[in-house]
Amino acid sequence: MYIDNPVKLLKKVRDLTLMAVNDEQYMVIACDSDGGIGSKPYDAVKVPEEVLGQFAVRVPLFEIVSCGATPFMVIDCLAVEMNPSGEKILAEIKQYVREAGITDDIQFTGSSEENVPTVQTGIGVTILGLADQKGFPVGASRGEDQVVCVGIPKSGPDYDIHPDDPDIVTLRELIKLRKSAAVHDLLPAGSKGVQYEAEELARSAGKVFVDHQDLSLDLKQSAGPATCILLTCGENDLHIIKKLVQSPVTVIGELKEPDL
Repeated sequence: MYIDNPVKLLKKVRDLTLMAVNDEQYMVIACDSDGGIGSKPYDAVKVPEEVLGQFAVRVPLFEIVSCGATPFMVIDCLAVEMNPSGEKILAEIKQYVREAGITDDIQFTGSSEENVPTVQTGIGVTILGLADQKGFPVGASRGEDQVVCVGIPKSGPDYDIHPDDPDIVTLRELIKLRKSAAVHDLLPAGSKGVQYEAEELARSAGKVFVDHQDLSLDLKQSAGPATCILLTCGENDLHIIKKLVQSPVTVIGELKEPDL
């Protein structure tokens, strides 16, 4: 298929960019960045490079998996030297994405800063995936669906977050949820908080999010590197969701039809 104007093939869906590569598939593009997080002298949040690598790739990877796409390429743009900082970050990125099926060296590309000494860490990660156009799940929520938060919203510097925190939803749990027929739509929560993402999830389905009162969960708290995810399901399927994960599960509200 010859493409004379690729811009016509692009569209935005939430934080994703989609490109119709043929009549049946989208290429899905997701990206995220981190700055001032690491072990260099001017980093505001001090964490080892290995922790940064996992959390840096986590957000775009979660976005790709949540929409039902199969990730096939990781692009890492490092604003640090390759040796030693970059090597440590990349090693963790490569290890983390293996569970999502990215295992070959050809599936990684990127760059590092070798000309200027860096005193603060910066990284941008882009992930490409392929998804079927038919049955693309973004916006597949239904009226009266329950809106469920899996995991707890946390972000530095308010929290000392680490990969083994039992409050943080795991990639393995996300993959299980995406495969479940009980889940209608999935959306990682990020720095704008659970409330914002719940409203985005509802908007993409043409619904309105109505939160439950007296929640113990702070819906305004940043979820940073996607420490929690939102999903929609029928009320009768909540027990299925709880069986699939070990992370905390909180029903934060439901979807309603908009007032005319």
